[in-house]
Amino acid sequence: MSQYLTTTDTDYVPTGVVLTLPLIIRASAIIDGRCKREIGVTTYTERIPLTNQRGHLSYYPVKEVTEVKGRAAYGITGDNFFGAPGFTDADLSVLDVDKEIGSLSCGGSPFGAPYAELEVTYTSGWDPIPDKVKVACGLLIAQLSSNSNSNVKMRKDVDSTIEYFGNDMITPEIADLLSEHMHRSFR
Repeated sequence: MSQYLTTTDTDYVPTGVVLTLPLIIRASAIIDGRCKREIGVTTYTERIPLTNQRGHLSYYPVKEVTEVKGRAAYGITGDNFFGAPGFTDADLSVLDVDKEIGSLSCGGSPFGAPYAELEVTYTSGWDPIPDKVKVACGLLIAQLSSNSNSNVKMRKDVDSTIEYFGNDMITPEIADLLSEHMHRSFR
């Protein structure tokens, strides 16, 4: 469960807004949903298909690669008779990762065959949490605290009419603050 602010981070919320843990958790969850990822450092394991010994990790910036397993395109037993080789531990030194954008290139397997696919365990995210994310969290908290039902646009009690906003609390200003932290798939 993400928490991009603490109850003492009053610099990131408008004057008069009280920071409470439930509001922080709710605003942080909205940010995670918008960005389709956690902003803080998180561990991921994913299988990466390789083309010409190149691939791309889904989440970046990459902090550290902790484990790599590879499946060679062909092996000692051959593709036709016993099927494609399974995943085996690979040496981290065969992997070259551009940590800023998550692209990777890989050397060959111990038997000289190129890898067709990798299973990579790595950590990705930002530490400390960027100020833009904290400001976006503060703006969301201000929206959440200003209205008990944040999705109601207009309520008329005389004829029992309720008009709702759209289902998105992300304003253009908040979307701009979060734009560089969005998950963008390269596949």
